[in-house]
Amino acid sequence: MDTLTLLCLLLAVALGAAAWQAWRIGNERRDVTLLGVGGGVSAAGAALSFLL
Repeated sequence: MDTLTLLCLLLAVALGAAAWQAWRIGNERRDVTLLGVGGGVSAAGAALSFLL
């Protein structure tokens, strides 16, 4: 794994944890969705980076 893959994976985990925490404390639905989408896109980038 190269550095780009690890950084994208770390960002995906951090955004996923932030989305879960925001959902747990009851933030607005659109904010939680935005964090979740950001985490998903970052995870997809990590997967694509790993495959290439």
